[in-house]
Amino acid sequence: MMREKSIRYYLLCLLCLTGSLVMLTIFLSWVHGKETQQILFERERTMVSSLMEQGVSRAMIVDAIKSEEVSGAGEDLMRQMGRTDAASCRLFPTVDRSVRLFAKIAAGMAVILSAILVGVTVCFLGKREKLYRHAESIITQYADGDFGRHLPQNEDGSIYQLFSAVEELAVALRAQSGKELRLKMFLKDMISDISHQLKTPLAALHMYTEIIAQEPDHKETVERFSEKAMQSLQRVEQLVQTLLKVSRIDAGSIDFHGEWQYVAGLAESAAADLAVRAQREGKRLVMEGDPAQMLFCDREWTREAVANLIKNALDHTEENGTITVSWEHSPAMLRLSVADDGCGIAGEDIHHVFKRFYRSKRDGGRQGIGLGLPLVKSIVEGQDGMISVSSSPGEGSVFTISFLTNL
Repeated sequence: MMREKSIRYYLLCLLCLTGSLVMLTIFLSWVHGKETQQILFERERTMVSSLMEQGVSRAMIVDAIKSEEVSGAGEDLMRQMGRTDAASCRLFPTVDRSVRLFAKIAAGMAVILSAILVGVTVCFLGKREKLYRHAESIITQYADGDFGRHLPQNEDGSIYQLFSAVEELAVALRAQSGKELRLKMFLKDMISDISHQLKTPLAALHMYTEIIAQEPDHKETVERFSEKAMQSLQRVEQLVQTLLKVSRIDAGSIDFHGEWQYVAGLAESAAADLAVRAQREGKRLVMEGDPAQMLFCDREWTREAVANLIKNALDHTEENGTITVSWEHSPAMLRLSVADDGCGIAGEDIHHVFKRFYRSKRDGGRQGIGLGLPLVKSIVEGQDGMISVSSSPGEGSVFTISFLTNL
């Protein structure tokens, strides 16, 4: 509590007022003592003068003044004169004036000190109220999703510690709000992508079905368009499956389970399903790298990423072309590259190849739906890896994925 500046100032003011009250009490006590002394002195002087005029000897007067004994006759005389403890101060005009003066001074000083105390307290509470209202308005904005302003945190003290805790909560709410907004945009984009990409194969399926229905007696037509319909269905299935994989990874719903794998075995497994296609198309698949090298990764997902890179290389390599899968180890990273000697990537396309459904105008009628490379990027980055590409038109492309090895 004492770390807060305003509370320290308030307590300091209270301490000063308390000290002032003590000093004032001491001063008034001294003044009252001097006044009482003066009254007694005036009274004794009057009595001495009166006794001397009546012929009382000096010695008797001195003895009377110095005497501290009270006799019964003296008390009776005082009682007959009305001078008792119960007598009103008005019987003693000098004392009465002194008491009244002292009471007025004490009351005046008490009023002044009380006014100062009330003023300091009102000022302190007013600043507190202003601070609370300011904080309330900012917290209300936080509740409405507006995080443009911040609570004051430039001082120490309990209230500012509370503000700091509220700020941390606001940061968490802002992150959650941003996450929800990104999720909404993600779902919106995904639905839009699915809708857009399904239009073509579904329209083709509809057309093929109509043709088959109109030509039921023409076997060749039925067989030809049935095959086309099957290809469209396979395209739809591939599109949906790949898009769901990318979406699940981007949404963080996939848990990658890392294990140490031999890179050679991983690359050969990824190329196995594409070896037949490469042979049929007259293209070579080459593996280069140390068979003993190992990589910490999720085997199935990483194998799929490498397979997609090999498939992409096959799609963009002509007959008699070569696709090389190589890997090398550095002190901190292991890099696995898939290189081809195909058509390469144009300068205006190279920065867009990892975007969903991006198709270069130069692709012509090549296979693909524009999701293979985005899937590779999501898989690699989901395992804290990196992917890069270098290419020159007409000279081929090199896609490189890199993983940290100093785990």
